[in-house]
Amino acid sequence: GSNRTELIVETIQKIGGFLSTFGSSLILSDIAKKVRNGKETDPYQRIMVGMSIFDILYSFFLFFLGTWMAPVETGSLWAKGNMASCTAQGFFFMFGGSGEV
Repeated sequence: GSNRTELIVETIQKIGGFLSTFGSSLILSDIAKKVRNGKETDPYQRIMVGMSIFDILYSFFLFFLGTWMAPVETGSLWAKGNMASCTAQGFFFMFGGSGEV
């Protein structure tokens, strides 16, 4: 039914959001390690830093947190937030998404 489909979609989004956030964090960690060791970064690595930062914001706030930040009144699965948390999520969604373009 509909509840089962919503559960599947939410679970896949949260897993995908976590994996994307984790992967981008590893990219940032790798490049930061090179900088700490005094190695110079090339333009590709600097671009990857910017894209990874925006991807972390986008993936974490939109996919991993997902409906947790939605107001309880919406009736969405796992909704635990309020209007302020929903607005904050919307800001990071737009900010993170614009940086990935």
